[in-house]
Amino acid sequence: MNNELTKNLKDMTPDDFYQIINSNGNNEIKDWLAKLGSERIDELFDPSLIVERSINAWRAMGYSEEWIKNKISEIINNSNKK
Repeated sequence: MNNELTKNLKDMTPDDFYQIINSNGNNEIKDWLAKLGSERIDELFDPSLIVERSINAWRAMGYSEEWIKNKISEIINNSNKK
């Protein structure tokens, strides 16, 4: 998906998504939404996929392996406090 489309998606409301899903055309967005939904359902059954997705996103953003390790430790420590 191109960056311009991604930028526009960030500003969309749930009603905007509903209109896209129910309209003709916009197959690129519909395919993306279907893929996203499928991935999130998979994550419900295998939460380790969430961690993997987060690590890959942080790597893509340029964070170091040390930063990622510390972030995961921080998340685990914070979840143990709840």
